Amino acid sequence: MAVDGSLHELISVWPHEGRAAELVCRLKYGRATAAVSELAAAMAEVSPDVDVVTWVPASPSRRRQRGFDQGELLARALARRRRIRVRRLLRRSDDDPQTGRDLDGRVAGPDLVSCGPRLRCEPRVLVVDDVSTTGTTLRCAASVLRSRGAGTVFGLVATQATQAVSP
Repeated sequence: MAVDGSLHELISVWPHEGRAAELVCRLKYGRATAAVSELAAAMAEVSPDVDVVTWVPASPSRRRQRGFDQGELLARALARRRRIRVRRLLRRSDDDPQTGRDLDGRVAGPDLVSCGPRLRCEPRVLVVDDVSTTGTTLRCAASVLRSRGAGTVFGLVATQATQAVSP
């Protein structure tokens, strides 16, 4: 299922509700990194076959505030389970978290740029994030990765909002 020209498919494990939403929120806001294991295990079960796993980076201020990047923790745990190479391929060039943006800000997406050398041989890339609200962040990530040599780009999230969430 093609989502757009850049993102081949967006896969989510659960809707963002109930226990799944609670796990994601505890990880993001309660620093409950123990939730990574359960989330990554479920994500690994539905992840497509890819050559490399990466993640949508948290804003620098959120990373400092939390002491970790939840997307990175999920990507690394999933990659370990699947025995797939994991690489940091993206960084944020802005410091504005998606949370707290109005709908227009969410639709515009984060300012993501490529890290490291251009990708070779058009690898299949899996971009991991904790939650998707509008899908814009993953489409932005896929666009950057495709412009840097990625072949097929999949997005994988633990939870997906069933409707656009306003801040």
